[in-house]
This record gives sequence, C-alpha cells and structure tokens, in this order.
Amino acid sequence: MTDPEWAELLEKQPEAAYRKLIDSYGNYVYAIAISKLGKCGTREDVEDCVSDVFVDIYKNKEKYSSEGGSLKSFIATIAKRRAIDMFRQLTARREGPSIDDDTTVLPPSDINIEDETDKRLYRSKLWNTVRSLGEPDSSIIIYQYYYNCSVREIAERLSMTADAVQKRSLRARKKIGQLLGKG
Repeated sequence: MTDPEWAELLEKQPEAAYRKLIDSYGNYVYAIAISKLGKCGTREDVEDCVSDVFVDIYKNKEKYSSEGGSLKSFIATIAKRRAIDMFRQLTARREGPSIDDDTTVLPPSDINIEDETDKRLYRSKLWNTVRSLGEPDSSIIIYQYYYNCSVREIAERLSMTADAVQKRSLRARKKIGQLLGKG
C-alpha cells in the first residue's frame, strides 16, 4: 500500500487504515523500540513502547501529509521519540537519587560496612585457598560444605572409596586451617 492510498483509506475508513498500518509497520516499530530499549528494558517495556507508538500515530494522524514526507519516516520519528522517552524513564527509575546530590538524605543502615567488607575478603580468601588445594581435595571440600553432600555421595561422584574421601577431607581441612592461619 502506498502512502497516498493509506491517506485516502484513513479519510474513508480510519479503523481499517489503522489496522493496515499496524500490520505493515508493526515489525518496523518493534525493531526501533528494541534498538533503543533492548539493554535497559524488559520485553513488556518494549511492547508497551510499541503500543504507545501506534496510539501516538493515531492521535497525530492529522499531522501526517504525503507531501511532508513518507509515512515510514513519520512512523520512525514517532517511534524513536517514544522509545527515547521510555529509555529516559526506565534509566531514571533504576538510578534513583544521586549520592552526590546535597539534598539527598540516605536512611540509616544497620549494616556495618567494615564487618561486611571483612567477611567478603575472608570468603574470597577461603575460596581461593580451597581452589589452591588441587583435585580431588578442592572438589571434596566444595561438595561437602557448599553442596552438603555426604561422604558416600562424594565418593560415588569422584569414583573413590568413602574412607579415602574422609581422610582427604580431614587433611584438606587441616591444610586450609594452616594456610589461613598464616595470613
């Protein structure tokens, strides 16, 4: 359907023209919305944007004239503007108040930042120490304390005897204690 044909159909049968517009340009508008919102919005945000674009087109149908440009460029302009507006709304919601702003008052927190930092550093050091044990000791410790597997389950997974797993676990724990005690 050409642009003048669409304009003529719009005058005679607005609903049919609008349905034809959605059928013809729906994927095009969707592609524009995805290009602007793909990294910050959800699928629902993109679909909302596409719906809003067609509502805007319908509200502004009298602004379109075939002499002013193609229908495709008219749709693209509305779609890009609507997608950019939604992008700004979504990113503003995510960012929240700026800490640098003097008027921002942060609520009091029960979290002791120093303790939390110490815990994170210790967990990181513990993880690195466990990984440095080598196989199968590191796997035994991970299965035992991270996945809460029994000695028998670990033995089956690693093709070892239960006694071997138990002895290696004991030695590995002693070694971890020694390595962490040094640092």
